[in-house]
Amino acid sequence: MTTKYAKSAFRAFLRRNYERFAELQEAQFEKGERELIEIMGDENDAQYPIPTFVLMILIWMFILLFPLILLLDPTYPLTQVSLINLSCYYLPLLATFLTFLVNQRYLVPKCFFRKRYALFFAGNAVILFLSLLGREVFYFLIQRKAGEGIVDFFSNYCFSAGTVRGHFSVWTVLVFLIALALICFVCILISMFSRLIIRAFILREKKRSTLEYELKFLKNQLSPHFLFNTLNNITSLIRIDPGLAETSMTKLSQLIRVMLYQTGDKYISLKEDVGILEKYAELEKLRHDDSFDFKFEYELENPDCQVEPLLMMPLMENAMKHCVNPDGKSFARIKIVQKGDELSFVGENSNFPRKAKPNASGLGLSTFKKRLELMYSGRYHYEGRVEGDVYITELKVKLKKDSV
Repeated sequence: MTTKYAKSAFRAFLRRNYERFAELQEAQFEKGERELIEIMGDENDAQYPIPTFVLMILIWMFILLFPLILLLDPTYPLTQVSLINLSCYYLPLLATFLTFLVNQRYLVPKCFFRKRYALFFAGNAVILFLSLLGREVFYFLIQRKAGEGIVDFFSNYCFSAGTVRGHFSVWTVLVFLIALALICFVCILISMFSRLIIRAFILREKKRSTLEYELKFLKNQLSPHFLFNTLNNITSLIRIDPGLAETSMTKLSQLIRVMLYQTGDKYISLKEDVGILEKYAELEKLRHDDSFDFKFEYELENPDCQVEPLLMMPLMENAMKHCVNPDGKSFARIKIVQKGDELSFVGENSNFPRKAKPNASGLGLSTFKKRLELMYSGRYHYEGRVEGDVYITELKVKLKKDSV
């Protein structure tokens, strides 16, 4: 009973506030429309030096002057050119333009799509009446005889079926009504298509914003994770070799300074990213003895190609973290190759994984995989496997062509 009452109360609430919700939705749509127009305006300004309104003026000038171009034809009889003949072309054109403008800018978006149908039809009825009245007034002014005034317009012209031009005949009203209906239909169709485009744009922008926030969050997660691991290593060195720990702190501060300045942007050059990995490798080597076999190689065809900051850092961290073998020789070999639009990272290290702690979450690699999926979905291959006592990591990424 309570559930049924809650449902009925909720439906009643929706019915009472339907118009408010519709207005809020319409306001959000209009905001998106303004943003799209601004973006399109910026793009148009960037691509076309001629303002849009100038192009519209030129188009309408051509339409309006087209009948006069016929006068340039020497075979065209000038006796056929008269004010009445020209008005037969210009009056419907002017009425069509004004009707389209009023519907497109006001009646369709503010009345029809907000379900204010009475106001929409009333507005178009006023347009129909004014169009017919304007037509009659214009024809009366160019055809009236001397001494005829406003009384003659209403008594002898407007309602007279014997007039040569004009009068409120059923056929005239029907033709204007059909033309008005077609104009309204075209306006509604154009508005529906434009709304679909704008809604698609708004959804795309929301997805892009969400993606950027998620990437930023993941990148911000990565830096504390790296700092946590490095400080843990330095803490261990303080007990064993305070001098080496001091050197490590100096190198760490240098590395953090570089990371702060270089990784704040959305993209950095591959050369800068590899430079950060080199500095990190130098820092990590301090906690190993001379028997540690470390090799770091890279071949960059285009060092200035753009990549996401710290893209390969988790793989480097993983290789240095799990390669320490107290009972045997430890080694880590890293090779980075960039050729064309392909970037590859191959890491080999002695496999001596630490025992997982109860609260360990593997944040570094999980963050790394999420970033890969968000940035290079369908354009990367990542694999980690064990072959004997060696752990091998392979990453291949297809870079964007505009970043190479």
